[in-house]
Amino acid sequence: MNRRSVPGGRALVIVIVAAFAVLYGVVVALYAWHERNTTVEGCNGEAPADAVLIKLTPESVNASTDRIVTNLEVLSFGPIGADETGLLTEPLTVLVSDTDGPRTFTIAQDEIPSPQSVNFITTGFIEQWPFDAHTVDIAVVSSREVDGVGEVIPTVLCGSAHVPGWDFSSQEVAGTSEIVIDGQPVTQVQITATRSGATIVFGIVILVLMTVLPVIGLTVAIVAYRGLRKVEATLMSWLAAMLFATIPLRTFLPGSPPIGSWVDYLVVLWAVAGLVLALVIYVRAWLRWSTPGARASVDGAGAVAVAIAAAPAADAVDSSTSGDGAAD
Repeated sequence: MNRRSVPGGRALVIVIVAAFAVLYGVVVALYAWHERNTTVEGCNGEAPADAVLIKLTPESVNASTDRIVTNLEVLSFGPIGADETGLLTEPLTVLVSDTDGPRTFTIAQDEIPSPQSVNFITTGFIEQWPFDAHTVDIAVVSSREVDGVGEVIPTVLCGSAHVPGWDFSSQEVAGTSEIVIDGQPVTQVQITATRSGATIVFGIVILVLMTVLPVIGLTVAIVAYRGLRKVEATLMSWLAAMLFATIPLRTFLPGSPPIGSWVDYLVVLWAVAGLVLALVIYVRAWLRWSTPGARASVDGAGAVAVAIAAAPAADAVDSSTSGDGAAD
C-alpha cells in the first residue's frame, strides 16, 4: 500500500520552522538590546555649586499595588556643604511628594547621609498588561533653617535606572497646589515606567502558544468525529492535559497580570472554552465510532446462545413423549 502524501505538507513544515526561528531571534535580540541600552546613568555631570544634587534610583516596580520603590541619595550639598569635607555645615531637610510613608527627612550637620528608601505612589492600570504604564509626579524641595525660618535651597534631580523588564522616562511638568513656594507651585518631575519591548514580546509569545492548544485539540476532535482518523480513548487524557496546561501558561506571563485583565477576556477564557469543546466533540466521536464493550458482546451472544440451546431441548422432549406413546 502506498502512503498518501499531504499536498503542501513539507512546505507548511518549512514555513512553521522558519517562523519559529525568526521569532526566536527577535525575542533574543530585543532582550539583548534592552540589557545593553536601557540602563540610565544621568548623574555623571559635575555637581552644581549653588544647588543640592539628589539622585533617584528606581529599584523595583510593583504594578499590582501601583508603587515604585526608589532609593533617594543626596550627592552634593551645594551652598551648605563644607569645602574641605563636602559635609553639611548645617542641618538639611528634604521634602519629597507623592510617597507612601514619611515625606520629609533631615540630615544632621557633619553627617554622612545614607540612601533613603522611598515608595512612590503611581497611577496606572495593570489590567492593560503588558501595555500598562505607571506614572508619578515628584516634587523635591530642600530647605535649611535660618533664624527659625525655613529657607528653600535650589534642588537638582538626576537619575539612574536599571530594573529588569522595565523602561523609564522622565520629563518636567507644571506643579500643583500641593507644594507652593513664594506663591508659585514647585515644578515637578514626571517619571513613567513602562514594560520593556522584550517583556511585551515574551508575553505575546506565551499568549500565541496558548491559542495554539485549542486549535490543535479541535482539529483532532473534529477529524475523529468525521471518521477520518481512528478514535483512541487515550487521546481524551491528552486533551484534558492540554486543558490543565493553560493554567501554568497563564501564571507564567511576566509581570503576573491579575485575574480579570484583558488577556483573560480575549485569550485565556476562549482557550479554555476551545479545549473543553474539543474534549466534548472527541467524547461524541468515541461514542459514535468505538466498538461495543466486552459486556455488551457477551450479553448479546448469550441471549442468542440461550435461544439456540432452548430449541433442541424442546425437540428432545417432544421426541421422548412421542416415543413413550408409541411404546404404550
